[in-house]
Amino acid sequence: MDEDDFNPETILSDFEAATIKSINSLFQNILQSGACLFHFGQCIWRKIQSLGLQNKYQEDESLHLDIKKIIALAVVSVLDVIKAFNLIDDDFLGYFEKTLIGEPKKRVANLPRSKNAIEGWHNAFAKRVAIVHPTITKLTEKIRREQSKFEVDIAQIRQGQEPKPKKLKYRKLDERIKRLVDDYGNVDLGDYLKGLAVNMSL
Repeated sequence: MDEDDFNPETILSDFEAATIKSINSLFQNILQSGACLFHFGQCIWRKIQSLGLQNKYQEDESLHLDIKKIIALAVVSVLDVIKAFNLIDDDFLGYFEKTLIGEPKKRVANLPRSKNAIEGWHNAFAKRVAIVHPTITKLTEKIRREQSKFEVDIAQIRQGQEPKPKKLKYRKLDERIKRLVDDYGNVDLGDYLKGLAVNMSL
């Protein structure tokens, strides 16, 4: 594969503005998931702290639930995000609307709830690159090698080898969220948000 052939359709990254900006500058026509629920929750929690709302969040059940509903918006159909957003009533929504809802490129994809595996991959990849600020040529070479490794991993999975399983508590949480998501069109949107919110954590 030569340099011009490297054109991924999707990139999964942490919820960090610098990373997202760099990816967008290199790949214009890409579906980028810039947040997993864990990192999204951490971003929300940092904003709660910066607004001085952490005590109110811990003491006020209504605020607590509304903020978790904001995180649950990540699992709402794109067509219903605005409607679901309008069901949430809180001062905190101004920040959320300005920074996240207002971006027209947001899309929902059936991607993992957490990217902790990506954190592990990132650390391992950084060790393999072994250079703090590699040139684009060196980085591209390392990415290509990594891609080859993943193609072998995918082939092994297709041949029946099982990937390492998640911890039981996370599998159960994923199952609860999946049941809620599968029942999406059969429940009231407010009940859907609340059901997801009680399964979210900051």
